[in-house]
Amino acid sequence: MKKYACLNTNNGILLGLFCVSGIAQANIVPDEIEFHGFLTQGFFHSSDNNIFGQSDDGITPGLTEIGLNGSYQPIAQLRFSAQGLYRRNGDVDRGSVSLDYGLADLTLLNYESSRVGIRAGRTKTPYGLYNETRDVSFTHPTILLPQGIYFDRSRSLLISSDGGSLYAEQRTRYGDFSFKFNVGVPSGNSNEIRSSILGPEAKGEFQAQPAFAAQLNYEINGGEYVFAVSYVDLELEYRSVAGEKFLNGKAHVQPLVFSAQYNGEKFSLTGEYDYRWNNFSDFGAAFPDFKSITESWYIQGGYQILPQLQANVRYDVLYNDMNDRGGQRVTELGVPNHIAYANDWMFGLRWDLAASWMLRAEYHRVHGTAWLPQADNPDRNSTVQDWDLYGLQLSFRF
Repeated sequence: MKKYACLNTNNGILLGLFCVSGIAQANIVPDEIEFHGFLTQGFFHSSDNNIFGQSDDGITPGLTEIGLNGSYQPIAQLRFSAQGLYRRNGDVDRGSVSLDYGLADLTLLNYESSRVGIRAGRTKTPYGLYNETRDVSFTHPTILLPQGIYFDRSRSLLISSDGGSLYAEQRTRYGDFSFKFNVGVPSGNSNEIRSSILGPEAKGEFQAQPAFAAQLNYEINGGEYVFAVSYVDLELEYRSVAGEKFLNGKAHVQPLVFSAQYNGEKFSLTGEYDYRWNNFSDFGAAFPDFKSITESWYIQGGYQILPQLQANVRYDVLYNDMNDRGGQRVTELGVPNHIAYANDWMFGLRWDLAASWMLRAEYHRVHGTAWLPQADNPDRNSTVQDWDLYGLQLSFRF
């Protein structure tokens, strides 16, 4: 058997990823076990404001994602799978390793045109078209997903949860239906989530309560047309610390997302609409009870210029409170009105250099700062309403 010196190396995650890639390609792993991995490095520059680190009038390599996943199928009805993820996201996450998912998948019923099964462990949350695979850059057409729906700053709330999932699939002459229902506890405590809700003065912790997510998906002609509706019910309980001005409160968030997509031979069109109920209560006089509805939507078109080259354009809209689209309410709190909304024009190119390599570039013209991360922009009064963002990303997979 061929020996791989890299198996004993301490040269880091990146070298280890390429080592596993070489082992997998050498076919020395049993057929019941599969390994896959990916690496993504992004570079960003902005005319104003910061994202993924200090991007304002500079270049930041602040977005790095390295994943390694494996699966083992001892019998036809049972599969075990897990993925470890290293992620760096500017000052929101300066670099951490986590279990992205880890689960057992048991098929209960399996017929020619239908399947029913359950999953248990850390499972991905079915939400919109891209959430379950958002860490793998090859699965979506742009560097940044529409931030009004797929917030990077609070991704831990929706990316996965510890619990279980029931799923069902049915293929018919009229199209294919699939349904997922998840129950579990997501990761709720992070400085970014806390500061985005209560502001930088908050010192306590948010703890996520058991949440559920459901998604119904319908596809025609093998994915030529895709329609989906997703719903998540999520509650966070705040545990204050002694001496701070906030009391033990609750944040209840319920997003409802409608998705539609057309995938033609050269042209694709995607749209999603998010209607999100927000209820904040019991935080005390420093943060009075209030309810709001967040509205976000986007429409995105893609065109295959060459077999390896794709162009994309998108318009993305976010209003944190659809009854206060101009942000008059937030100005009473002493912050700029433009933190209440964001409208984003995006133009991008995707170049598939080879089966395992991809290069992407995109430009954003943004009006508003609603989805800017607090950690990268600690002084909200210094943020600028109209700004430009440039991105470049290189990705590898095996």
